[in-house]
Amino acid sequence: MRHVVMLLCLLALAACGGTPRPFEHDPSKISYGRQLRDKVEVAISPPRNMPPEMGERVAAALAIELQSYGIVAAVAPAEAPLQIEGVMSTRDAGMSIEVQVDWRIHGRPRTDEPATVKTRAPPEDYAQQAERLISRIAQQAAPRVATLIGKPPNFIPKAPGQVAAGITIPNESPPDPAAAPPPDGAVPTSTTTPTPVAAKPAEPQLKVFVAQVTGAPSDGNRQLTSGMRRALGSSKLVIVDQADSEAFSVAGTVSLTQIDERTGRLVVKWVVKDPAGKVIGDIEQSNPVPMAAAKGSWAGFGDIVASAASEGVLELLEKAINRRR
Repeated sequence: MRHVVMLLCLLALAACGGTPRPFEHDPSKISYGRQLRDKVEVAISPPRNMPPEMGERVAAALAIELQSYGIVAAVAPAEAPLQIEGVMSTRDAGMSIEVQVDWRIHGRPRTDEPATVKTRAPPEDYAQQAERLISRIAQQAAPRVATLIGKPPNFIPKAPGQVAAGITIPNESPPDPAAAPPPDGAVPTSTTTPTPVAAKPAEPQLKVFVAQVTGAPSDGNRQLTSGMRRALGSSKLVIVDQADSEAFSVAGTVSLTQIDERTGRLVVKWVVKDPAGKVIGDIEQSNPVPMAAAKGSWAGFGDIVASAASEGVLELLEKAINRRR
């Protein structure tokens, strides 16, 4: 099955103009797959004063981490009733560096108490924007931000921090650990074992591996890969860091063909495979773009391209799962 997404847009700006968005689309033109998404409750902006790439990664990790508390979150500029902003500051802490982020709800009075998170790490982790630092900031921020928006956690995630690492996204709180009382007439002794409470079987979680995009000019490969990971992660899929026998895979390739001196045709193709490696479908995005724009930075519109394609990916995954049942 092959889905072709023709993302229509008008590129009236010259290559030297403002930030180009060659794949910005009219949502009314692309509707399939939207029913698979839960409504986004919270949009998270990268913290101010934080290095841009690190800020984007922290916002994405926090959005995914919040899902372990039952909150549907996405990275700004996603539409959501609540917008969360952060401001970072740092200070020396002996042999470590302390990274502080004050999280607030956009529009609330500055006098309101922020959700403050302080994370200590080796200076080299901060300098290298290490993944473990990104994960720790998100792990520590998630319960505080949940409380800030009025949804204080009433349980501990089944695997704290694993969501940010792309391992699991819990969908429900763990069962009450209180043991069942002994049957009527039974005399509790030191050898009496409480009757175990039958736990509800966990709902299977869909694993997806997003392979590194290839063929894009400039930083397009990296921006598209991270954009697709964020887009699928916000749909409560389990995004894994490497292919395995239980994971579906999504792989993107990009080609740019010059039409004339100024314009080229940019084609982005996403191929979806099942855990056995069988192709279950593909999504193709094609648009004429200014050559200068395509060869510039993809920051920002890499997420737009991936977000538009992710809806087709979700539809393919849903159909594949239904066929397996």
